[in-house]
Amino acid sequence: MKGDVERVLAAAFPEREVASTTAASGSDSVGNETVRVRFADGAVAFLKVAVDDGAWVRERLARDAAALRYARRHADVRVPDVLAVETTGTPAYVATAALSGTAIATDWPVDSTVARATVLRAVGRALAGVHAADDFERHARIRGWSDERDGFALASGSWSSVLEETLDARVDEEVPDRFRDCVADVLAAVDAASGELDVAPVTLVHDDPRPENCLVDSGGPGLVDWETAMVGDPALDVARAEAQYVERADLEDADNDRLRRALRAGYRDHAGLLPDGFSERYPLYRAVTFMETVRTFDRWAPDAPEPVDDLASWVRGELAVRLDAVGD
Repeated sequence: MKGDVERVLAAAFPEREVASTTAASGSDSVGNETVRVRFADGAVAFLKVAVDDGAWVRERLARDAAALRYARRHADVRVPDVLAVETTGTPAYVATAALSGTAIATDWPVDSTVARATVLRAVGRALAGVHAADDFERHARIRGWSDERDGFALASGSWSSVLEETLDARVDEEVPDRFRDCVADVLAAVDAASGELDVAPVTLVHDDPRPENCLVDSGGPGLVDWETAMVGDPALDVARAEAQYVERADLEDADNDRLRRALRAGYRDHAGLLPDGFSERYPLYRAVTFMETVRTFDRWAPDAPEPVDDLASWVRGELAVRLDAVGD
């Protein structure tokens, strides 16, 4: 990895002197690694370098750079500037400027529900700012950037098909073998709800606003790591944020309800209303977003106090409950 970083820095910044590089914390993307770069002039950048030469990693890095460029022009949320990008050579990479602020994961209030609610309200406003980029006719997967169009290179389709393709791609990346059948159950639920999904609003969607990716300073929240961005249903982003911030093991049910209300209130502060049809699609998105817990099982389960097999049974049971709620 060190040699790759040195080669990339020489190619991306041929006239800048690098003072140091350190591993960046908080990134969990499979197939690439991120380093923090400090230049001799004191400026800081973040460099993602592909450690897997697969097309799926290249597309993800291309999507990250494209979504950042688009969001800077059209969304109402702080994002870092793209400094350099290469997704056809080896290794592929994306370099971005540092975004001011502190990641919520670093400064998450541990003893105050009121303070947490304030944070969640800011997250809600940030998501509504992302969704202000809504000049799209159809849902789509983001393939990268098109200089000819001066905008996204898109693979358009119905929202249900985009969602299914996205889930399939993430299965190929990391879902443990023990849960492969669970993916089929979620895909079947998406397919069954296609009529309702395909009339959803169409906006830019970040799809991974977790605490490590949301930085807050006096200028408001900002979002980094746009590798999973889509042109999709904004309701998915709200449901994703609830899964990542509200449905935590260290929170009580009463706290969950209060934080969920704060997140949605923050969204309405900016957008006026929650996304059209949110309540109708929300039960399905609770199942879809739970697939992140499934996908990362082998990372968190071995360190938990409960036996791994017991946790696997809980995962299956919780997913079954959420899928049953879709039918209800």
